[in-house]
Amino acid sequence: MICERCGKDIYKYSTCNYCKRKICNSCVKSSKRISKTVRIVICKDCWTKMDTRRLYKSATAENM
Repeated sequence: MICERCGKDIYKYSTCNYCKRKICNSCVKSSKRISKTVRIVICKDCWTKMDTRRLYKSATAENM
C-alpha cells in the first residue's frame, strides 16, 4: 500500500477524517479518541487549514 500524501510504502495506515486520504504514521499530525470506540485523525495538510483544525479541536462524540 502507498501513502496518499507522501508516496511512501506502508503496511499500516490511518485515514484522515477530513480529507479521507490513507496516510502513514509520519503524515499523521494528531489523533485523539473522543469516545471508547471513535478515534479521529488529522493529517499535516488538513492541520494547516484553519477550518479543519477548528473542527478537529472542537470534535466531540456527538459531532462525529
